[in-house]
Amino acid sequence: MAQTSPKSSSPNPISVTRRDALRAAAAAAVLASCKAAAGPAVAEAASVAAVPNPTLRDACRAAGILHGAARDHLIEPEDPMLDTLMARECDVVTPENGGKWAVFQPQEGNFDWGRFDAGVELARRIGAKPNWHCALWQHMGMPDYMTLPASRQRALGIAESAYFSADGTLSEDNYWPRFTAMVAAVKRRYGDTFYRIDVMNEAFFWETERSHPQEQDRYGFRKGMWWVVAGGAKGPEWLDPFFHHIRKEFPSAKLVINEFGIEIDEGWQQRKRAYFQTWLTDAVKRGVPIDGVGLQSHLMAGKPYDREGMKGFLRAMDRMGLPIHVTEFDVNEKHLPRSWSRAEKDRAMAFLAGQYLGDIAGNARLAELCWWHLRSDLNYISREMPELKPHPSPYDAASRPLPLYEASVQALRGRNRSG
Repeated sequence: MAQTSPKSSSPNPISVTRRDALRAAAAAAVLASCKAAAGPAVAEAASVAAVPNPTLRDACRAAGILHGAARDHLIEPEDPMLDTLMARECDVVTPENGGKWAVFQPQEGNFDWGRFDAGVELARRIGAKPNWHCALWQHMGMPDYMTLPASRQRALGIAESAYFSADGTLSEDNYWPRFTAMVAAVKRRYGDTFYRIDVMNEAFFWETERSHPQEQDRYGFRKGMWWVVAGGAKGPEWLDPFFHHIRKEFPSAKLVINEFGIEIDEGWQQRKRAYFQTWLTDAVKRGVPIDGVGLQSHLMAGKPYDREGMKGFLRAMDRMGLPIHVTEFDVNEKHLPRSWSRAEKDRAMAFLAGQYLGDIAGNARLAELCWWHLRSDLNYISREMPELKPHPSPYDAASRPLPLYEASVQALRGRNRSG
């Protein structure tokens, strides 16, 4: 995720087909008859100060799940209403962009901890645990000096320019001392306080007609800057040392690999899910210290959800003893028909979110549910598509619950596996 546009690496928009629209319409119709279909009138009738009963955190705690959200103190520097909402709802807090290398160490040896500090301090102030998102990003989020020299691009035969820069100095000789020095600096500042660390973010491919198969290796990895310098061409074990080192420095944290784009019933996401599952299976066998699976879960309403495929993946994770961490939850409505009313969109989105969370809780151990902002107006989708006035998050700008809130509560009620 880019600093202020987290899903700039997501697939290009695909137009809604008639089948997609009919599926979403059917979902909306079903949800309209359910309690989870509480419409906007409910939210509009609630006062700004009203506290829903139960809160999302209440519902999660009852099921043994940690609940939380991302917050970025540069994008929203002072927001007492948001802080009040997060204090009520959050057991975990993710500094949305503050923990990215490009933000806290923009030049080698030059640190700017402001945004990271703010997120960690908010967590401490409200009695929550901070997360670190993310130690490494395979695709973006790195300062220029931590990219490959542009002069190497032709020789490497990699078309994706995001991995290269005219100021890039990353190499096979310096990547490890730079990585370990960065980890040591974070450890000195915050200690072993993180609940979860996203050791690697978006390591697997984003498939397009142009990129496949040239931009991915035979194990499904992006041929990104870390893949190049850490020896990805030699095999899938190239990621292992990063996990081992962070485990040594942060023995209390839950270490996960964080991925997007495995939920939709489309060939490229199904292939990506299979590659991801294979790597996780083999990594556990190799003794890689991985404590769970980070699923970003940027859901796409109006696109076909691969429910049976996801259930199979979740059961496989459960058999391996890997809990699921929903790390960046929201629902994107850009594929829904523009002609739909706000209520119709909200119902379709709530139905999808309820299905998805219910499937995770019913087929695996859901350890954490972290929204990519609790309030819809602060989610990156609202910044990128303000004309839609979207509702990607469970609360509106006045901290009133939206249908996503009720659908999530109902999905989690009594369904999470123990352990």
